[in-house]
Amino acid sequence: MRKTLIALLLAVALTVIPVGNALAATSQDVTITATPGYVAITNSEGTWALGTTAASSSFWWTTAGTAPAEPFVAGDMKSTITNTGNVNVDITVTGFDFTGAVGWTLAGTVGLDTVVMKAGKTGDANEAAMTTLTTSPQAFISALPHTASNTIKWCMELSTGTFTDADVSLKTGKVTLTASAT
Repeated sequence: MRKTLIALLLAVALTVIPVGNALAATSQDVTITATPGYVAITNSEGTWALGTTAASSSFWWTTAGTAPAEPFVAGDMKSTITNTGNVNVDITVTGFDFTGAVGWTLAGTVGLDTVVMKAGKTGDANEAAMTTLTTSPQAFISALPHTASNTIKWCMELSTGTFTDADVSLKTGKVTLTASAT
């Protein structure tokens, strides 16, 4: 009887007491930290006021208003692009046709009411190495860092064709710099 009672108590005890580690955790937390990447740039110059523009002429947006020395150096460039984000960025440049009476169309060569705009940057070998602007984004700067060397100097050139305007109406154009994460 005693053996039966011990066997019965042992069976009850094993049924009531869970098998395994009674004190083991059934869940575990993982702490995740993350710094969001963001893209941001600034440009030091916001306008280029040309004044009177003659047909079949070239105009430079540089510190001296003339063609820069070759290869292009920072001291000759007009404006500074700064990567103010926390990731490296590629920058495209987009031009827009000029408005005002008979507008000017951006193209690869000058012509009747057609102009050519180019963007250059520190390190470009010469004018031929500049980026010709179109109304579609053009690759301009690759992998501008977000660290201490986060700036690059740049300039532009406008070459005019001939004009059909009978008046001297003001022309307005625009250039957009766009950054994207590298």
